[in-house]
Amino acid sequence: MPERIYTRNENKGLEPLEEEPFSSEDQLQALIANYPELLDGKQVRPDDPRRWLLITREKGIADQPEAPDRWAVDHLIIDQDAVPTLVEVKRGANTELRRAVVGQMLEYAAHAATTWTAYELRQTFENAAMVHGFDPSSEIAKLLKIDSEPDVDAFWQAVATNLAAQRLRLLFVADEIPDPLERVVEFLNAQMPHIEVLAVEIKQFRGVSFQTLVPRVIGRSAAAAVPVPGNTSRRRKLTRASFLEELPNDEARLVTEKILTAADAVGATLYWGSTGFSIRMRSNAFRYPISVAWLYPPGVTGWNGLTDISFGTALFGYDPPPEEDLRTFLETWVDEFRRHDFANPTAIDAWTVSYTDAAKHIDLLTKRLQKVLSDLKEM
Repeated sequence: MPERIYTRNENKGLEPLEEEPFSSEDQLQALIANYPELLDGKQVRPDDPRRWLLITREKGIADQPEAPDRWAVDHLIIDQDAVPTLVEVKRGANTELRRAVVGQMLEYAAHAATTWTAYELRQTFENAAMVHGFDPSSEIAKLLKIDSEPDVDAFWQAVATNLAAQRLRLLFVADEIPDPLERVVEFLNAQMPHIEVLAVEIKQFRGVSFQTLVPRVIGRSAAAAVPVPGNTSRRRKLTRASFLEELPNDEARLVTEKILTAADAVGATLYWGSTGFSIRMRSNAFRYPISVAWLYPPGVTGWNGLTDISFGTALFGYDPPPEEDLRTFLETWVDEFRRHDFANPTAIDAWTVSYTDAAKHIDLLTKRLQKVLSDLKEM
């Protein structure tokens, strides 16, 4: 039976709001895209309310790595702990909500966990930022509730860690959640320790002058018991001093000091994360700061699997790609390391150098780093 709620206005008295189903799934999908807070994060986790960052609508999913997309989930959202959250939206009147949607969502999750990469999701988000005119770093700062520049690399590394551990959240959203789906949600939560499964019922009430939306999260009690490792909202942030303290010996500290001095001398920006830092330069040739080096303590794996001291670029995966002049410049920068036997290739367009080898070639490395940073600054 449709429900009714009342609002009280001092001038008009009571105004009834009648429950009204959404006219289409797209109407509800658009609301969630514009107002992800409707997926009430405080109900999801009252002691640590979830905050949401929309990556995209209709995120494609392949059935095997590097294959074309076979399916698309309605929304991909990431929370402040860098947990990818798949959102599938149905109207309560849709019979698929009672049966087919569960199998569909599990199939999505199984393949997304093995075919998505953090690099791909980052590019999807940053491409959306370019299209819609917002700053991706600012959005991540809002998500993490920090006033300073966020360590974007560390955030996406946390996404990579969660994907590798197949740590996901699945949300079934509708204007009416049927009892059978509610029971399935509770069962799945009890059986899958690394995956939160929730249903969110969003009821719409309309009156003469306005619309009211009332979310209700189902399955939270089972999900709340699941710990989420790698909590990004509580992640430490390194400083110059604390990073140097974590290095194992004087040789590594001396190498790092010389690299930092070289970067400081040309006005580079250092982005400190929880495990390491990146060296970047702002350039008129590209909208965002351009990373050219990453440092992590020996034995620590950082963003995209980088270790020790890495020199290179992360721009070649962008869509649209960098302009031809910048692309050619960065290709030359990366290729400079190809001829040295002390540099090892990585999963991205970068080369890793151990601290021991860096100590032997520090003058070459700092001179080369200063040149690329200076040239970017002038472009």
